[in-house]
Order: sequence, then structure tokens, then C-alpha cells
Amino acid sequence: MQQRTPPRGRVLTPVVVLAMILASCTHATTSATANKAWTVPRSIADSIRTELLAPGVQFHHLVQLKAPWRAEVLDVDLNACVSVRSVKGSATAVGRATTSALFTSLPDADAPIAAVNADFFLFTPPGVPVGALMESGKLLAGPIERPVFAMTRAGRPWIGTMAADGRLQTTKGRITLETWNRPSSKVPGVVDANWGMPLDSLAQRGAWMLTPLARDTSGPRYLATPAIGTAPLMARGDTLLIVGIASSAEYAAMLTSGDTVRVRKGLRPFQPREVVGGFPLLLRDSTVAGSVDSAGAVSFRALNPRTAIGYAAEGRRLLIVVIDGRQPGYSMGMTLRQTADLLRALGASEAMNLDGGGSSAMVARNAVAGAKPRVMNHPSDSIGERPVADALALLRTCATPR
Repeated sequence: MQQRTPPRGRVLTPVVVLAMILASCTHATTSATANKAWTVPRSIADSIRTELLAPGVQFHHLVQLKAPWRAEVLDVDLNACVSVRSVKGSATAVGRATTSALFTSLPDADAPIAAVNADFFLFTPPGVPVGALMESGKLLAGPIERPVFAMTRAGRPWIGTMAADGRLQTTKGRITLETWNRPSSKVPGVVDANWGMPLDSLAQRGAWMLTPLARDTSGPRYLATPAIGTAPLMARGDTLLIVGIASSAEYAAMLTSGDTVRVRKGLRPFQPREVVGGFPLLLRDSTVAGSVDSAGAVSFRALNPRTAIGYAAEGRRLLIVVIDGRQPGYSMGMTLRQTADLLRALGASEAMNLDGGGSSAMVARNAVAGAKPRVMNHPSDSIGERPVADALALLRTCATPR
């Protein structure tokens, strides 16, 4: 193998050099991952064990003894009959469950293959994802200024930043809704029953309740009434809540009790099918993102267990990685930059970090009929798997363009 010469003026770290070697030595295919031997040079991994979980889905266990670290990789051919789903395990944004529990909550008819933990979560409200969460087209938690991993309705992966894109049309004008299921007292937004929690005291100030009326040819209509008092408010059924109107005198003047209004809810830059949040961006156009050296605290960027996701081959190949850590002598974990380098070495052009630490877990079921799911990595918490906000699952079902 011909050795690559670094460009002048650029000093490469050992991790980057190893990543370049791996990128040149792995089996790259234009049709994503083929079901054949998968090798890496010993300079980056001392050993590799490969297992076929389903047609188009390979599992690889990588071991590097010197670091040491151990990584589990799901290498997915999205041209095969495989689909990706976000999993919450409940009807609303609230609550936590282990990745194993989220995996087993999927119906047998969907033939679940594997799952990994996804987004970071809040303790208040309990278990609500920090970023966006959309499950089978249903938005449970709205986006913030953090990247997301999304599956388009055509079944292709996408990594980027999303935002709410809505409007409230009243008899006096139009109000742009800047949040959806992410209530705030500072900007106008809409909350529906998928949020699943009462508004806090700040969001309740100036809140409006929209009760559905009969539809007409232009779509659904709502009766607007002010939410009076301090009793906890929740959106139930088809009722909507409008918050943040009081933040602007102009907006507040546009609503009168008894008005008939219309609401549009959406996301931009497109309407996805599945969405989970993460942080930070790791790769953009095959280049390590600058955020890997500045995101969060120093301890967050340092050696830790990691879960990350990326894609290659123009979205035809999906790569999901779980790296064990905080286990001296077995696996110390990776820094954010090392994680980015590994994803790039595996062929990813776009990649994003997911929740890590004790949350990092991969669960899979092999191709043997009747096989039970098993945890493929070694979670770092002493009690084993940590309950998480949501998961990403691979299903042995053909994605249907929508």
C-alpha cells in the first residue's frame, strides 16, 4: 500500500493518520455495504469480528488494545430492505426507558434488527429530549439550535439544523409561530397533545386555548379563548395551546376571545419522517467540524463512551457507532475529535454525535430465527443500561416513500 504524504504545513496527529489509512483500506462500495469480508488495518484495530444481522446490515466489533478502546459498528445498506425509526416508547415527549426496552417495544411485525440510544435528555421535564424528536411523522419535541439526524420521507438520511415553521392566522393578521412542542414565554409557538406536559408558569402567561371547530374547504378552524388563571394547562386531544403571544404588544392585539383562527404547523427546511437530536456536528462534507474542539465543557470533549451516527455513499450507507469507555484496561473511550476521525475513516461524509457516557448502548438481534435481543457493548454505568430519552432503531421493513 502506497503511503500518503501529508500536505505541506499540516501536522497530522496519529489518530488522523490512522483514519486516513483506514479510509484507504476498508472495502468501499458504491452500493453501500456489501455482505462480504470487512477488514481494517492493524494500525487502527488489532482485531475485528463481523456478524451479519440481516440482509444489508452488518455488525462489526473493533478492538484496539493500545488505547485501549472497543467500538461496535452497524454498517447499513439503505438500498436493502431496511428502514430507520425513532423510538420514544410512549405517546408523548415525557419519560425514559433503556435502549433494550425501547427496542422490545417495537412490534414484531416490523422485524426490529438493532437500536442505539439517541438524544440527550432533560430531568425537568423528566426525560424530554434536549433536541427534536419525530416518530413516524409525529413531532413529540420541537427543534432547537442543535443539529438533528433525520430520515426523509423518501427514506434517505440527513444531518443538519431544523426549525419550526408555523403560522397563526387571525381576523386581524398573521403571527409567525417560532416553536412547536417547545413552549416558551419569549416567542410565539404552538403546543399540541404530543408534548404531554402542563405548561410552566411562565409559558401560561398570556397563553391561548384553541378548540377545534368544524372543518371547511380551507382546512381546520379553531375557537380562540384566553387561558385564564394559573391552573396547569395541557393540550389534550385535538386542542392546541398558543404561547408567547404576550411577548409582543403587536401580537397580543391580534387575538380576541371568541375569534375563529387557523393554524399551520411544520418544520423547515423539509418535512421529515423520523428525527432525533444530537450534539455536536462531527463531520460536514467529509471534513471534521470545528465544533468538536469547542462544544460543551472540556470533560465532554475528552475521553468518554460515545454514540454517533453518519452516512456515506450519498446517503445510501448508514454508519452507527457505539464506543465503550470509562473502563480502564478494557476501553477508555474517545474524544469528540477521535470519534469524528473514526466516522470519517469508516467512510462517512456527514456525522453527528449522540448522547454518550452511561447512555451509550447498542442492542441487536441476529439473523437466527427466534433469537433474543442482546446488548452488544458494555455500558459504563455500574447498574448496566441507563434509561434514555429515545432511540434509533433499524427495522427489516422496506421504507416507503411518503
